[in-house]
Amino acid sequence: MDMFTLEGIRPLKPPFVYPYVIIKSQNNNEKDISYHTDSKTVRSYHYEKIGNYWRTIYSQVGNISRECTYEYVMPDKIVSLNYWINPKNKVSYLKEVSVFKKWEEENFLMGKGLTIKPDVSLPDRVRAQASGAVAQKIQMKNGVLRMERTIYNEKGKEIHRNVTCYRIGNKSYFAWRYLYADKEEIKCE
Repeated sequence: MDMFTLEGIRPLKPPFVYPYVIIKSQNNNEKDISYHTDSKTVRSYHYEKIGNYWRTIYSQVGNISRECTYEYVMPDKIVSLNYWINPKNKVSYLKEVSVFKKWEEENFLMGKGLTIKPDVSLPDRVRAQASGAVAQKIQMKNGVLRMERTIYNEKGKEIHRNVTCYRIGNKSYFAWRYLYADKEEIKCE
């Protein structure tokens, strides 16, 4: 599937073989996408079209906290805003901002968090307030995925860099990231 358009690459015909994705369009402004990893694991997301982007909202519950993610999908990038919800006062704090473009991803860590309303334009507005960042460059060649990560402190100074490679065969980056749990790390050449 193409995550920038939320469109499938080719129709599935039964019997389905795991893992797979099902996309159902309610109308031109709504889509339901289900990721079937195995017979017991299915993650489903409801997207709605707002102007020139698609938006989904989903939450995760941990042992002591709850997180809520706002994801905005555009033809050239995907923006994710991760909020932590304080269980005592129910206030939401922006903790992480992620911007994924074709072959690169930036994550901005917001320290103690910001109490700011979710909006697709937040990355540009809060970048300078980040307590650190992680930049990741992604390359695929001959069935090998190469990920170069650079970590920056709050002043923008590089503090760590590493490169990790994975054998992914003919899978797309999105299929590998969202559907496959068995990520085979290999030595980078």
